[in-house]
Amino acid sequence: MNLQFDVHIDDPVIVYSLNGKITSEDDFEAAEAEVFQNLNKNYYRIVFDLRNLTHTNSVGISFFMRTLTKARIMNGELVLAAIDGNVKKIFEIAKLDEVYTIYPTTELAIKHFK
Repeated sequence: MNLQFDVHIDDPVIVYSLNGKITSEDDFEAAEAEVFQNLNKNYYRIVFDLRNLTHTNSVGISFFMRTLTKARIMNGELVLAAIDGNVKKIFEIAKLDEVYTIYPTTELAIKHFK
């Protein structure tokens, strides 16, 4: 498993800090289970802090899209924060920076919901 994550709740927002890389479904399996479990607890205002995510590919993008879709079904939202390096390049090339709301810092992303 290449991905580790920390969870922080700043009611009504839940922040997931993703550390490492996402290159296979095994990498985000635990994170996805946690996210979807918390969605069922009405934490549907989600921030993914990506400052320590060093790499992702289409598998990671799929995880982000599923999370965004599930959050929106519950009238929530997923916003991204602190994208940098290779991950930022992938988002720009795939034009995902036009799909997601992206903030330069986690603090600004949390304020999006307050």
